[in-house]
Formats: sequence, C-alpha cells, structure tokens
Amino acid sequence: MPVTPAPVLSLDALLKTLPPRPEAGELLDAFVPPPRFAGKGFADYRPDPRHPSQEAAVERLRAIATELGGGARMGWRGLFRGARTGSGVYLDGGFGVGKTHLMAALWNAAGEARSYLSFDELMFTIGLLGVEGTRELFRGQRLVCVDEWELDDPGNLRMAIAFLRGALADGVRVAATSNTVPDELGRGRFPQKSFASEIEELASSFETLRVEGEDFRHRLFRADPGRELFLDEARLDAAARAASPRTLRAPFAELLAALGEVHPIRYAALAGSLDGLLVDGIAPIGGMAEGLRWVHFIDKVYDAALPLTATSSVGLGEIFPADFVAGPFGKKFSRCLSRMEEMLAT
Repeated sequence: MPVTPAPVLSLDALLKTLPPRPEAGELLDAFVPPPRFAGKGFADYRPDPRHPSQEAAVERLRAIATELGGGARMGWRGLFRGARTGSGVYLDGGFGVGKTHLMAALWNAAGEARSYLSFDELMFTIGLLGVEGTRELFRGQRLVCVDEWELDDPGNLRMAIAFLRGALADGVRVAATSNTVPDELGRGRFPQKSFASEIEELASSFETLRVEGEDFRHRLFRADPGRELFLDEARLDAAARAASPRTLRAPFAELLAALGEVHPIRYAALAGSLDGLLVDGIAPIGGMAEGLRWVHFIDKVYDAALPLTATSSVGLGEIFPADFVAGPFGKKFSRCLSRMEEMLAT
C-alpha cells in the first residue's frame, strides 16, 4: 500500500535552515537550560526522604545561588567563601535522581551573566573557538553550568583542565553534574595513572555534592523491552498526518547519515526548531562514531522535550551492540536508552 505523504518537514529542508558554523555570540545566547528544564526551581524539586543527600544538595545550592545572586561581582575567592573544598560545585549521582533539575534551579536563581551547556557542547565549543577563545566567551559570566561532565579520552581531559583553569582565574563559578565522582573520571576509558596529576587538579577544583536516589526513568526501563514501544508503519503514517508542520519525519539511516554532516554543536538548534520527531525504521547501529552521534542527538531531543515516535526492526535493547553498553562509553549509551524509552512511552 503506498504511503500517504505527511505534512511534515523533510530532512533536507531542515538541514538547509542551519548555518554551518555558529558565531561566538550566537553560541553564548543559546547556552541556556533546555525547554525540559527551563522552568525548574528549587521549590518544585521533591527530595526523597529516603535519601537525605537530596535535601542537603538543595540547601547547599540555595546558598550558592544566594552568593551569586546578590551584591556586586566578586573575585573567585569571594564567590567560593563557605565551600568545603575546591572552587566549583559538582553534583554526582546516578541517572534520573534530579541532578539536572537542581543545576537548572541554580541557574535560574543565580541572577544575570550565566551560561548553561552540556559537557559535549563545551568540548565542541573549545574545538570551534580554541581554549583562549572559549575563555574569552565565558569571561564575563558569573556562573557556567556544565551538564553531564564526562571524560572520554586524554584530549578532553586536557581541554577540561584548560577550561577550568581559565574560568576560575577569571572569577567564573563552574557547576557540573556527572554520573562519576571527579577522581574516577576517565576510568576504563584511558589509563588514569598516566594522568593522575591532571585528574587530581580537576577533582580538587570542585566541592562534590553526592545526590543519591533512584532513576525515575528506570521504573519503566528494562535492558530489552522488546518492540512494544515502537509503532507499525500504518500508525506512524497516522501520527504524521496528525503532526504539526514543524515535525520532522525521516528514515533512520538518512537521519543518522545527516547527523554526520552537521557539527554536533548544532544539534540543539536542530532539535529546538522542531515540534516532534518521527523516525522510520530504527535499526542496529554498528559504528561507534555513529552511535555517539545518535546519543548526543537524543540528548538534545530529550532536552527539548520533543515527542519521539518511531518504527523499528529491533527492540530498544538491540539498537546498540552489547559491547557498546558494557564498554568505556556505557553510561552514555545506557542514558540514551533510558531517555529513548521515556520519550517513546509518553
């Protein structure tokens, strides 16, 4: 049966709307909490009484927001007065315990001159502008929030250290979230012993707040939920006919190939230009580069709170090879599956 054309965006039309290289000022304007977290505050975070560390994190971040939000700009020693250790704040905890919510709440309560971006976006920015260009970009900020801080290789360890040195010297407060405590960053990805001094410097730059709890997404997530989250072709066609004109429908293979032609710093803008995403024929991803691009794209789709609807030839747990999920980037791939399930089940 022929497929009825859907009144939605084509992939080619969407990609033509994205300039190939953003300007520095454009980047800074875009570094704000994504729609999913834009309105988050401390008042609407509900600490789990079974995990007192959640309430403790809220109280500490409220105090930091008060320091940042009041009075004239101070040097970094003034800003960090009262911190137990280090000169940044680092929210450590598992998936879905509310770290990003809390960091967005800090950003919203901190007054003016603040930026919010993911660690991947920070690395992409340094790649575009260089270390000094990135330092100059953030020099006027009082707070830079970096979500999902991860060290994949020695290269981004060095870039992270260079960013921290410059930011802290310029009086910029750095807040970060991660699934790994600072002194274990990079474990299993590169030989930590060879970079012990760099990791120690990075870890000592932060006051670490542990946020314990359960992943709310894992109340649903299973390693292999089968294919029940996906639609058949007829139902996807129906969803397309009911979708807004700002919905993108694309074959999975073409979408994956197109992501390889766009700088990843543009993925947030790509997701932000859409009302929804319809994907035909999700299939296993065999290459690590393609897999990591898909992870970053799904992060931006999730952040933008876009509805995701798809058909698939496999179950959710079969999209990535088992060695991807068990390997050095396993946390990224597991987060991606968790977020995809949440979006597909909504």
